[in-house]
Amino acid sequence: MDWGGGAIGLSAEQKQRLDTEGFLLLGGVLTDDEVGHYRRRVLALAEQERADGTAVQHTDERGQHVRWLVNKGEEFERLLTHPTVTPVFEYLLGDDYTLSTLTSNIISPGAADGGCHVDGPVGAMPEPLPEQPMVVNSLWLLDDFTPENGGTRFVPGSHLRRRKPTAESVPDPEEQRLSARKGSVFIFNGAMWHAAGANATNDPRCCLICFCCRSFLKPMFDFANHLDDDVRERMTPQLRRLYGLDSQPRGPDVLAPRGD
Repeated sequence: MDWGGGAIGLSAEQKQRLDTEGFLLLGGVLTDDEVGHYRRRVLALAEQERADGTAVQHTDERGQHVRWLVNKGEEFERLLTHPTVTPVFEYLLGDDYTLSTLTSNIISPGAADGGCHVDGPVGAMPEPLPEQPMVVNSLWLLDDFTPENGGTRFVPGSHLRRRKPTAESVPDPEEQRLSARKGSVFIFNGAMWHAAGANATNDPRCCLICFCCRSFLKPMFDFANHLDDDVRERMTPQLRRLYGLDSQPRGPDVLAPRGD
């Protein structure tokens, strides 16, 4: 079902998979050079934030997010408008969708399995969850993902259940662990059950996360008010819409003063 009305460039098979299984795995979206650049940049930013005390860590400090990437380098903006990936967002969310967050996730050696969940704000909604997709997540793999190094756990088709995972319902017998080459993008309906996997290797597992929502939903991060000046100065009409500047509430009307 075409939830958004756009999606030029998606095949009927891809649309069917998104509808029934809830995800697509797009191979070779980033070149090896791009993967290397982004990985080095993310790890350097993570190290810098640990050193200055601003690191956002999780999983008993064996995982780390580097957030607000749109303010940390023009190269990260390219992910937002990538022609291979934007048709998926448009198909599921409509062509007026907005960015909720652009961040990264580093799963360090020794990290345990994360908790199975659906993405917010869907996770805060009452059941049955909306039939229409509300949020879409995408993982841009900067390492090969394997069951051993923390490849994402997910339950295909679980978005159709229209409910959230509970302690009693996981692990699900249909759960899979993502195996995919670096440079791939794993993009999925945020109502599909998923979680980060445990990293039993000696190397960190890295990815970029581009998470988008319908234009009427509140994004995770307030891009409208907290973009750096240089980001605002160079943003195109497409980026302006993605940052949510075209879907803000109206301010007060300014009326001309009445004459005496």
